[in-house]
Amino acid sequence: MNDGFDRSLPMRVQMPVYGVALFSNSIPDLVLVVMGLWLVQLETPLFMIGLLAGLRYVGPLLFAIHGGAMMDRIGTRRVLTFVALAMLILPFVYPVAPWIPAIMALQLFCGMADSMGWVGAQTLTGQVLRGNPTYTGRLVFATRIGTFAGPPIAGAAWDIFGPWGGFASLSLWGAGLLYSVVALPTDALSEPTERRQSIVKAVTPRLVDYIEAFKLFALPLMALVLAMTIIRQFGSGMQSAFYAVYLDGIGMQGWLIGILVSANGLTGIAALGSGALVKRFKEFSVLVWCIIISIASIAIVPLFTDFIPLFVASSLRGAVMAISVVIIVSLIARTVGPTVQGRAMGLRTTCNQAANVTIPIVMGGLAHFLGLELAFYLVGALGIALTLITAFLARRVETPPV
Repeated sequence: MNDGFDRSLPMRVQMPVYGVALFSNSIPDLVLVVMGLWLVQLETPLFMIGLLAGLRYVGPLLFAIHGGAMMDRIGTRRVLTFVALAMLILPFVYPVAPWIPAIMALQLFCGMADSMGWVGAQTLTGQVLRGNPTYTGRLVFATRIGTFAGPPIAGAAWDIFGPWGGFASLSLWGAGLLYSVVALPTDALSEPTERRQSIVKAVTPRLVDYIEAFKLFALPLMALVLAMTIIRQFGSGMQSAFYAVYLDGIGMQGWLIGILVSANGLTGIAALGSGALVKRFKEFSVLVWCIIISIASIAIVPLFTDFIPLFVASSLRGAVMAISVVIIVSLIARTVGPTVQGRAMGLRTTCNQAANVTIPIVMGGLAHFLGLELAFYLVGALGIALTLITAFLARRVETPPV
């Protein structure tokens, strides 16, 4: 879009949206470090690590569409305020409840909270930022700032203060989200469709919301983008469950693990070039190659034991992941109408979480029987194969103009 359009939204409107995205989207990267070290310290079996990692995404899998619908109906700010308070408070429960049943419950609730924050950020992309790839690129770049800064902070906090320090870093991200939500300008937000709805009615899931959301699969482009969304999570599922476990197994300290995770954010600056990139090359082709590279760069991790090649692989993954999420979110925002942005982003999150629940559990089983290294290779190969098959089947689907 032209520069005049870019200047039409003042920074006071843009910045709080970027803050919501930063603190909600990057929290899983801190969780990756803290939970990996926490579960290793508790001597948790590999299969159970995979199960606990997957459980963090069960709530979003079941209720992301409902959360998006609530944002459409009663307002994104109201939902995000509750989410931020949960992210601020719940991390402190982990150190005082180091038992598997308690951790399972916490994973369910905390996973729901941070995922709903990201649903809110994506909803604001359509409601406030208008689905513009330039704005979306800035938003994704903001998430990479969190990815870059957060994991080293979490790793260092763990090394210095132990579990309390690690989980306090997660709470700090909840505080940042709350501040960003409060700063959202009221006049820039879309009007809720049911402003006077009671809280009880608002928080009760409705079958009609799920039906309306899943009807979006009837749009060929939506079906295609959502399929690629699921496949893209093959790499993320591997990373969230077993990346820190593998690195701890080869003797790396928490702060070094944090730096390797943060390398994803260091190269997230690539998101800023997404708008220009999709104007020069076919948008969907760029997405396909980004997904292939993102999966391959995590699947080959067991080939390395030295810091430098691991850092390069993580940096490459960060760049292509940033570009791919810009394309995915922008395509969805431009494909659906303004009154269903929340449901559409909730549906995208549901697809994400279906993969995030399944992949760690499957990989945990493979690691238990075949070894962790082979599990990385097998899951990666399957993800790349599915990407190529989907790209072939969807070669004639047209994308909306930028």
